[in-house]
Amino acid sequence: MHPLLAVALIATAQPAPAWLAGDWEPYSNAFIGLHMLSVQGNNTLSWKDCSNASFEVVDTSDNSVTIHLAKNSRCTLDDAPPTRMDTVRFTLRDNHCDLGVAVYASPDAAKRNEPSAEGLYGKSRCPSGPASQAAANLSTTTR
Repeated sequence: MHPLLAVALIATAQPAPAWLAGDWEPYSNAFIGLHMLSVQGNNTLSWKDCSNASFEVVDTSDNSVTIHLAKNSRCTLDDAPPTRMDTVRFTLRDNHCDLGVAVYASPDAAKRNEPSAEGLYGKSRCPSGPASQAAANLSTTTR
Protein backbone atom coordinates (compact mmCIF):
# COMPACT_ATOMS: atom_id res chain seq x y z
CA MET A 1 0.00 0.00 0.00
CA HIS A 2 1.29 3.43 -0.84
CA PRO A 3 2.23 5.42 2.32
CA LEU A 4 0.04 8.39 1.37
CA LEU A 5 -2.97 6.11 0.88
CA ALA A 6 -2.38 4.57 4.30
CA VAL A 7 -2.24 8.03 5.90
CA ALA A 8 -5.44 9.05 4.09
CA LEU A 9 -7.25 5.93 5.33
CA ILE A 10 -6.15 6.55 8.90
CA ALA A 11 -7.14 10.21 8.71
CA THR A 12 -10.65 9.33 7.52
CA ALA A 13 -11.35 6.64 10.13
CA GLN A 14 -14.72 7.44 11.64
CA PRO A 15 -14.80 7.68 15.44
CA ALA A 16 -17.55 6.00 17.42
CA PRO A 17 -20.23 8.40 18.66
CA ALA A 18 -19.60 9.91 22.11
CA TRP A 19 -22.75 8.31 23.56
CA LEU A 20 -21.27 4.82 23.07
CA ALA A 21 -18.24 5.41 25.31
CA GLY A 22 -18.29 4.10 28.85
CA ASP A 23 -19.28 1.03 30.83
CA TRP A 24 -22.47 -0.86 30.00
CA GLU A 25 -24.01 -3.58 32.20
CA PRO A 26 -25.82 -6.58 30.68
CA TYR A 27 -29.58 -6.57 31.22
CA SER A 28 -30.54 -9.48 28.95
CA ASN A 29 -29.91 -13.11 29.80
CA ALA A 30 -28.15 -13.55 26.45
CA PHE A 31 -25.31 -11.31 27.65
CA ILE A 32 -25.08 -12.01 31.41
CA GLY A 33 -22.12 -14.38 30.83
CA LEU A 34 -20.26 -11.69 28.88
CA HIS A 35 -20.33 -9.30 31.84
CA MET A 36 -19.55 -5.59 31.51
CA LEU A 37 -19.01 -4.01 28.09
CA SER A 38 -16.50 -1.14 28.20
CA VAL A 39 -16.14 1.07 25.15
CA GLN A 40 -13.18 3.43 25.05
CA GLY A 41 -13.13 6.65 23.04
CA ASN A 42 -10.26 5.45 20.84
CA ASN A 43 -12.41 2.87 18.99
CA THR A 44 -11.53 -0.01 21.28
CA LEU A 45 -13.68 -2.10 23.56
CA SER A 46 -13.27 -4.69 26.29
CA TRP A 47 -15.83 -7.46 26.69
CA LYS A 48 -15.36 -10.59 28.77
CA ASP A 49 -12.11 -12.22 27.60
CA CYS A 50 -11.21 -9.66 24.93
CA SER A 51 -9.41 -6.57 26.13
CA ASN A 52 -8.78 -3.42 24.13
CA ALA A 53 -10.13 -4.94 20.92
CA SER A 54 -9.90 -2.48 18.04
CA PHE A 55 -12.90 -1.79 15.86
CA GLU A 56 -13.87 0.36 12.92
CA VAL A 57 -17.18 2.15 12.53
CA VAL A 58 -18.90 0.91 9.37
CA ASP A 59 -22.25 2.71 9.72
CA THR A 60 -23.69 5.33 12.01
CA SER A 61 -26.84 7.38 12.52
CA ASP A 62 -28.16 9.57 15.34
CA ASN A 63 -28.90 6.65 17.67
CA SER A 64 -27.24 3.64 16.04
CA VAL A 65 -23.72 2.55 15.19
CA THR A 66 -22.44 -0.62 13.54
CA ILE A 67 -18.85 -1.66 14.16
CA HIS A 68 -16.57 -4.30 12.69
CA LEU A 69 -14.09 -5.83 15.13
CA ALA A 70 -10.48 -6.23 14.04
CA LYS A 71 -9.68 -9.66 12.62
CA ASN A 72 -7.22 -10.32 15.45
CA SER A 73 -9.81 -9.67 18.18
CA ARG A 74 -10.66 -12.55 20.47
CA CYS A 75 -14.20 -11.47 21.28
CA THR A 76 -16.63 -14.40 21.39
CA LEU A 77 -20.12 -15.07 22.60
CA ASP A 78 -20.68 -17.28 25.62
CA ASP A 79 -22.10 -20.18 23.58
CA ALA A 80 -20.70 -23.60 22.66
CA PRO A 81 -18.75 -23.67 20.49
CA PRO A 82 -18.01 -19.97 20.98
CA THR A 83 -19.18 -17.73 18.14
CA ARG A 84 -16.63 -15.09 17.16
CA MET A 85 -18.01 -11.56 17.29
CA ASP A 86 -17.39 -9.94 13.91
CA THR A 87 -19.93 -7.15 13.52
CA VAL A 88 -21.89 -5.50 16.33
CA ARG A 89 -24.79 -3.05 16.04
CA PHE A 90 -25.48 -0.77 19.01
CA THR A 91 -28.75 1.18 19.20
CA LEU A 92 -29.23 3.79 21.91
CA ARG A 93 -32.77 3.81 23.29
CA ASP A 94 -34.74 7.04 23.71
CA ASN A 95 -33.97 7.18 27.45
CA HIS A 96 -30.23 7.45 26.61
CA CYS A 97 -29.58 4.79 29.26
CA ASP A 98 -30.36 1.53 27.49
CA LEU A 99 -28.40 0.09 24.60
CA GLY A 100 -29.78 -2.50 22.21
CA VAL A 101 -26.95 -4.83 21.14
CA ALA A 102 -26.98 -7.21 18.19
CA VAL A 103 -23.93 -9.41 17.57
CA TYR A 104 -23.30 -10.89 14.13
CA ALA A 105 -20.84 -13.63 13.17
CA SER A 106 -20.07 -11.98 9.80
CA PRO A 107 -20.75 -8.84 7.76
CA ASP A 108 -23.11 -10.91 5.59
CA ALA A 109 -25.13 -11.96 8.64
CA ALA A 110 -25.40 -8.27 9.59
CA LYS A 111 -26.62 -7.37 6.10
CA ARG A 112 -29.27 -10.11 6.36
CA ASN A 113 -30.07 -8.94 9.94
CA GLU A 114 -29.41 -12.42 11.32
CA PRO A 115 -27.81 -11.85 14.72
CA SER A 116 -26.09 -14.62 16.64
CA ALA A 117 -27.29 -12.90 19.82
CA GLU A 118 -29.21 -9.77 20.70
CA GLY A 119 -30.29 -8.13 23.88
CA LEU A 120 -29.98 -5.09 26.10
CA TYR A 121 -27.24 -3.35 28.07
CA GLY A 122 -27.63 -0.31 30.31
CA LYS A 123 -25.71 2.39 32.15
CA SER A 124 -25.45 1.71 35.88
CA ARG A 125 -26.17 5.33 36.80
CA CYS A 126 -29.52 5.35 34.97
CA PRO A 127 -32.95 4.71 36.48
CA SER A 128 -33.78 1.78 34.18
CA GLY A 129 -33.95 -0.55 37.15
CA PRO A 130 -31.71 -3.28 38.50
CA ALA A 131 -30.11 -5.56 35.94
CA SER A 132 -31.83 -8.64 37.38
CA GLN A 133 -35.28 -7.07 36.89
CA ALA A 134 -34.44 -5.85 33.39
CA ALA A 135 -33.00 -9.25 32.45
CA ALA A 136 -36.23 -10.95 33.49
CA ASN A 137 -38.36 -8.47 31.55
CA LEU A 138 -36.18 -8.09 28.46
CA SER A 139 -34.61 -11.50 28.08
CA THR A 140 -33.29 -12.46 24.67
CA THR A 141 -31.41 -15.69 24.22
CA THR A 142 -28.58 -16.51 21.86
CA ARG A 143 -29.63 -18.14 18.63
